Amino acid sequence: MKEQNDIEDLVIVDGHNFIFDILKGARLSSGKLTYLREKLITDLDLYKNQKNCDMVVVFDARNSDNPSRSIQIIDGVKVIYSRKNETADDIIEELAGMEESGYRRKFVVTSDYLQQKVVSGKNIYRKSSREFNLEIKDLKEGIREKITRSREDSDKKFNSLEKRLSAKERKKLSELRKK
Repeated sequence: MKEQNDIEDLVIVDGHNFIFDILKGARLSSGKLTYLREKLITDLDLYKNQKNCDMVVVFDARNSDNPSRSIQIIDGVKVIYSRKNETADDIIEELAGMEESGYRRKFVVTSDYLQQKVVSGKNIYRKSSREFNLEIKDLKEGIREKITRSREDSDKKFNSLEKRLSAKERKKLSELRKK
């Protein structure tokens, strides 16, 4: 997935683990789960663009009838669904263990303690789902603040027509609007 020379990090997210850890085991309909997967991918795209890293999210589909892995690029995020009888953990271990990936650092986002132990190794860093969720929230808040500051700065620099008119001209304009 690495295309740009300046991208040094790979972030691999255990998708369902992240969703269920954040929601603390809430029961979800398949429609709600689909929505949460799409929202997660959108958030990962935002993170990827802000942090200039490559992003992979892996979803467990071992109970499906898929004979092969499903791999898609959605909004710049590599989305992988495991095949029948394969777990997301299997794929994450494979991706994290690739020696010749060309990445300086790899991060695995999961709250699965056993998975964290398995992927622990050279240049592989672990983040809990909670920690990563806080990072995403902080990024979103930072973006909101930048937009607000930008709007305020823009308002200061932009002089509307009414601000450029004298009081007498504004009164005439107001009267014309009423007609």
